[in-house]
Amino acid sequence: MKHQLKTKVLLFTSAVVALAAGMSANKKSEIETQVKRYYDLNVDSLNSSVQQMQQHLATGAGQASLQEDFKKARVYYKRIEAFVEYHLPESALKINGPNLVESEPSLPEEPILPTGFQVLEEVVYSEEPLDRQAAKMETDGLAFACNRAKVLGANIEFTETNILDALKLNLYRLITKGISGFDAPVALNSLPEAIASLEATQKLFNYFPQSGELLKITTAALQYLQEHQGDFDGFDRATFIADYINPLCVLVYDYQLAHKIPFAQAPNRAIPANIPHLFSPGAIDLSFYAPAGAELNSKELAALGKILFEDKRLSVANNRSCATCHIPSKAFTDGLALNESLVGGKKLMRNTPSLINAAYQPVQFSDSRITFLEDQVHAVIANPEEMGGKFEQIQSLLAKDKAFMKSYKAAFSGKKPGADEVKKALAAYVRTLSGFNSSFDRFMQGDKTAMTAEQLNGFNLFMGKAKCGTCHFMPTFTGAAPPYYEKMESEVLGVPQSNDTINPKMDLDSGKYHVYGMPHHLYSFKTATVRNAAVTAPYMHNGSLKTLRELIDFYNRGGGQGLGFELEHQTLPGDPLLLTEQEKKNIEAFIGALTDTVSYKKIQF
Repeated sequence: MKHQLKTKVLLFTSAVVALAAGMSANKKSEIETQVKRYYDLNVDSLNSSVQQMQQHLATGAGQASLQEDFKKARVYYKRIEAFVEYHLPESALKINGPNLVESEPSLPEEPILPTGFQVLEEVVYSEEPLDRQAAKMETDGLAFACNRAKVLGANIEFTETNILDALKLNLYRLITKGISGFDAPVALNSLPEAIASLEATQKLFNYFPQSGELLKITTAALQYLQEHQGDFDGFDRATFIADYINPLCVLVYDYQLAHKIPFAQAPNRAIPANIPHLFSPGAIDLSFYAPAGAELNSKELAALGKILFEDKRLSVANNRSCATCHIPSKAFTDGLALNESLVGGKKLMRNTPSLINAAYQPVQFSDSRITFLEDQVHAVIANPEEMGGKFEQIQSLLAKDKAFMKSYKAAFSGKKPGADEVKKALAAYVRTLSGFNSSFDRFMQGDKTAMTAEQLNGFNLFMGKAKCGTCHFMPTFTGAAPPYYEKMESEVLGVPQSNDTINPKMDLDSGKYHVYGMPHHLYSFKTATVRNAAVTAPYMHNGSLKTLRELIDFYNRGGGQGLGFELEHQTLPGDPLLLTEQEKKNIEAFIGALTDTVSYKKIQF
């Protein structure tokens, strides 16, 4: 009898569990079905709007009409951008990739021309008479790419996890690219498009149960955008991000925890899915920029690296250490335009960059020729102009030093230090040089007193009218492109040889062109960080601009083209920014709010 009763109880329990599981599955399936239906509806609308543009072009419609078509199509794309970017990145690149020429290193003379909305925008909004042939070619290409997004979209598997992950990444995209004007530089329709993006986010959140708090703050963010959408230059991006988008991202994070929705497992992503928001402490996963097997949490290894960093035995004549040029008290720069070469009494070719946050970028050196810090260490030590070190000599000298060997054995089990150990230890030390505790960071983490009114005005200018944020992407303020931060942008700026603006001459360092020989890379250099720029003068790869004001004036004039240089591939817009003197001061004040040269000192070795 007991056995029969136990069996009945087990059967009843199993039935309840199965019923609950079925209900859960149905609820999840309903969300997925609704999102799938939403995607299909809007990708169809996107295709129809692009086809309408094609028809209007064929029937001779005027430029104003085509601009309206363009705006309409962009809004439909913004409604599904989160999912196209997340699931169909190649299609996203063809639909709305940056208007930049690319090419493969193996085929440097065969450029890959950009396509999509950003290219078409420059044609449709040109101040010159409409080039109908170019407009037709770009619209036809856009139609093909949008149709692929429809065809390939049929195979997208929507889950609660990837829906929320895609939406959160799109919020990062919104605040780093969207409201800066990155993908609408000519039409200047960024804020209305941001409204379309947030309206889509709101609708998608509504498919999730008990999402009232998410909907409430999304509605508030939308209202803020709607009230200010007509003032691109004056839009208060600091308030929008800190008061609306960051809290919204935190609520998405909390919602997933509360509803036990797993975070996306994305090992190859710099910003993991399981962080509250983009500016959270430790938001960037340092392992993303390190080679496989790198030890990231070994205090013994980092301590050994610090010793090596200050050791002049790494140089050929025992007269130069890493710290000779990367001076800690100068934010790990040397304060010089160009340091001395060890060969022939010449100057080194390029300016010494800061090492603070050097570990948080996908490439090293101003020409992007190296990926990992370990290889960068090797290149500097072995370079006859910089240190000229011979690793066999270094190994021999270090092995005879009892004090050094004690520290070495605390980090490695080998009997004597080799080249790999030296590189690993130095790279480990550089990875401790983290500076993400500036006034700006504290403001974005909720401390409203951390930045002054002047600094906040400067941030809004930096991210808006001055267009700095379209190349120096938050939160690293480098050229590492959000929201994945896996690719480092390079720019052709037309840097002058000196700060002489009366009779300027262009610097002829070929930059990244020297690495791969791609024509569009001629005079191209990695977009360096703006963090700590207030204390790391002089600026540019050649140290030609001595002060922040000279740097801001250079950009305000339109870069090299503004100075009168003829540059076929200049990526910086050549039009003047028309910044006032007060606006320049505000931008300078904001750059000061990005200073954090002290947090590395807190590390105990």
